[in-house]
Amino acid sequence: MKSIVLLSGGLDSLVSVAQAKNEGEVMLALFFDYGQKSLAKEKAAAEGIAKYYEIPLRTIRLDWLQEITKTALVDKKAQVPVITEVMLGRQLEIKQEGSKAVWVPNRNSVFLSIAASFAESMGADTIIAGFNSEEAATFPDNSLQFVNIENQLLRLSTLSKPKVMSFHQSYNKGGIVNIGIKLKAPFDLMWSCYNAGRSGKMCSRCESCARTIRAFKQTGNWEMVKEKFYIEEE
Repeated sequence: MKSIVLLSGGLDSLVSVAQAKNEGEVMLALFFDYGQKSLAKEKAAAEGIAKYYEIPLRTIRLDWLQEITKTALVDKKAQVPVITEVMLGRQLEIKQEGSKAVWVPNRNSVFLSIAASFAESMGADTIIAGFNSEEAATFPDNSLQFVNIENQLLRLSTLSKPKVMSFHQSYNKGGIVNIGIKLKAPFDLMWSCYNAGRSGKMCSRCESCARTIRAFKQTGNWEMVKEKFYIEEE
């Protein structure tokens, strides 16, 4: 397998890179700059991960996507919804309004289309994304249905027909953590926070932080990453 990997610097993409390296050749990792609030932290994480695994990394700037995006991931005046690990632990549904607050227009489809161009030009047969079942329940562009439709499009829009896949499509975040541990993924390099952080650490209050914290706690590995998160003193 020769792959192009989408690398945001978060938990899912970190473990995806680790597994892709384990199962074949990673020809290129792509990091996307669309003006997200966590840009500097995400990019530093992606660069650290790419250096660790000795794979080339390319940053793709999407200024136009930043310009048309009014959601909380980009808009500095909009607050990212607070969805704590405690809320997730009580299995409260993440409301549709919360999903809309962090929705970036057609983001994953744009990312995959760009990755497909690189895949075809470089001779890669696979495009790897960090999609999973947990986030697919909230974000349809993480779902298997989305991946299948993207692959139908690529059969017509490319000559080499690279295939989009996720190693962890059927896994929740805890399952991804367990795979990462088996692969000895460098969790200390990741940045899984929608925000720029608090005191240099991940905020612990956004949905991405909450899911990551819950995953490490449920798998009994919280101490491994605890220092990376801002924890309010009781």
